[in-house]
Amino acid sequence: MGAWTISTRTSSTISSPPGDEVDREAVELLCAALDAHRGLPPPAVELAAAAARVREQIDADLFPLGWVRSAAALECEALPDDDAELMLHCAAATISPREETGLEIEEEATLLSLEHADWLAVAIVTVREGVGCEASGEALANAVSHCPEVPLEADLDIDEELHLEAAFSTAMLAWLALGLIDRDERLTPLGAWVLPRALAQAWGGEFDPRTTG
Repeated sequence: MGAWTISTRTSSTISSPPGDEVDREAVELLCAALDAHRGLPPPAVELAAAAARVREQIDADLFPLGWVRSAAALECEALPDDDAELMLHCAAATISPREETGLEIEEEATLLSLEHADWLAVAIVTVREGVGCEASGEALANAVSHCPEVPLEADLDIDEELHLEAAFSTAMLAWLALGLIDRDERLTPLGAWVLPRALAQAWGGEFDPRTTG
């Protein structure tokens, strides 16, 4: 499958198939690019600790997990009992909210302006670099410019870079609360496991190969 191309950041146009095919091809590209990371088990200790903390903070409606709960459509539903399901559900909601987030209008609009190609670039570059790689807003925006699977037709200008940094920074606050990045804005073992799987889930797909029997 050929690489996607971001043709312009100003109009946020991506040369990709129309309609639901975008989700399917995005998941296929994600799986192909990070094939070596598929089928890996989650970091059990980190997952259990993060899930327990997330449950407490969501129940207390603490920022930023309050808006994540809204985005994940969990306000009127019981939280998933399975820790991995909870973490993936919440992380996916930071990428593709199912409901209104409750964020400020401009902040929500900036987050929602991120497209498949932006998220693909971030996931592919950060997971490839591995645990401990920088995951600041600046670093994530830089990933958009340096992902071979999602090449730019033109360099980002300063306004586009700042826009991306602002959008990713909103997601990063939630990722910090979820334990996907640490206080030094670096990818955690849990983040390396959750991010590609949450991305695939947000687009209606699966990152890990299906098992039979």
